[in-house]
Amino acid sequence: MDIKKTIMYKEIHEQPEVFTRLINTNHANIKALAQDIKTKNVKYVLIAARGTSDNAGRYAKYLLGSVNGLIVALAAPSLSSIYETVQSYEGALVLGISQSGKSPDIVGVLAEAKKQGALTACIT
Repeated sequence: MDIKKTIMYKEIHEQPEVFTRLINTNHANIKALAQDIKTKNVKYVLIAARGTSDNAGRYAKYLLGSVNGLIVALAAPSLSSIYETVQSYEGALVLGISQSGKSPDIVGVLAEAKKQGALTACIT
């Protein structure tokens, strides 16, 4: 098997181009979010994700922590969806990462955070 012909190999090598395109396309949204983070005095970031999106969240955890000095944690969405626990999102940026944007437990975490007045953002 020629590894260079695999889908995973191709997707990994598309990342720089895709990332650049996403930043350029969403520059105004990114700038507005950065301003909101300053204005709302965000104390920490909580990332809600599942599966491969959770892996992207782990990368974001190190990136946001090292570049911005923010405390970053990964959420446990099942606490809300299965165990019906209401958590406090005070002072947080709650960041949802989802390939579809439709994962019910991720949507639920963001909905509760928004209901509590936390800053929320999504990456799909």
